[in-house]
Amino acid sequence: MAKKDLQKQNLNKTSETKPVANKGKKRNAIITYSLIAVTAIGLGVTTGVIVKRTTSQVVTDYGEFNPENFQADSKELLRRYNMNANASFTPSELVNIGLEKYRQEKYSYSIGVGAANTILKQEIRNAQIRNDNEYFEESISTSSMVKLANRSRQNLEKDGIDHYVGKAVSAEVGEYPDNPNKYTNDEYKAKLGRTLDRMFIYIISDDSVIKDNCTTTKRSDGYTEVFLDLHPDISTYFYKIQMKEISNLDNMPTFTSLKHTYIFDKDMNLKYLRVNEVYKATMGMTVEINNLIDYYYHPGEKLEIPNNNQPINYSIEGEYDYGKN
Repeated sequence: MAKKDLQKQNLNKTSETKPVANKGKKRNAIITYSLIAVTAIGLGVTTGVIVKRTTSQVVTDYGEFNPENFQADSKELLRRYNMNANASFTPSELVNIGLEKYRQEKYSYSIGVGAANTILKQEIRNAQIRNDNEYFEESISTSSMVKLANRSRQNLEKDGIDHYVGKAVSAEVGEYPDNPNKYTNDEYKAKLGRTLDRMFIYIISDDSVIKDNCTTTKRSDGYTEVFLDLHPDISTYFYKIQMKEISNLDNMPTFTSLKHTYIFDKDMNLKYLRVNEVYKATMGMTVEINNLIDYYYHPGEKLEIPNNNQPINYSIEGEYDYGKN
């Protein structure tokens, strides 16, 4: 049996573990809800993914899971598309074509605007900028209890990423220190799931989606809409690494639902992504969070990377209207 098949087989294995007791007073519980609701912005496999369920939490133990066995060859898919755009592609293949095309743009930027719903509503903002060899990202999460802000910078001409851990002063503005935490590319990937030049953190392939639920629709405006129902364990491997680090969780969060809606223009340029995700996370207690985030993409457009405390414009006025058809 192929190693990938072994991994898929192990996805459904379950075993009982001792429930984690809820701790802390009501105020601590509210703080926990807010802290958890944060978004960011090898070879050889044996045991794969094993899901362990208890009455109070879900813990995912990836063992020797190798994400490379589930990743699509997006460069090859884009090459095939460029040879024959009318060829048949699955929904996940079309998404990889669009994402790879976006990744190859020398200039691009995107903004994300959304919210996480728990006891306290938490506002989420995210920005990505590529200017040739330079990459920039910002992630801000705010509620009445939490003011989190992170920025990162990467230059392809050198090995290393600067990461700034700041404080949000509003839903769209953060204050950052002058001196960043400095990581090698490998260190940053180990802590936050990916380097900035990878741009997209989810694992997307025919092996990481629930294929029967995925669709491709040609819209009346000439754009293509692709809906993906992603496998909650396989597709989120790198994302969980990022979330655990940023939110200081006891374990990796466990997703119960992850749905993406992509909009591409007639040339398969990425214009829009809606992410709707439901997950459980534990930091002293286990809570369920529902995130809804809209991302607006500008391939081929140049936006200057801001100085350390220069704010990003998160206005979505004039952005692509998801309801247009």
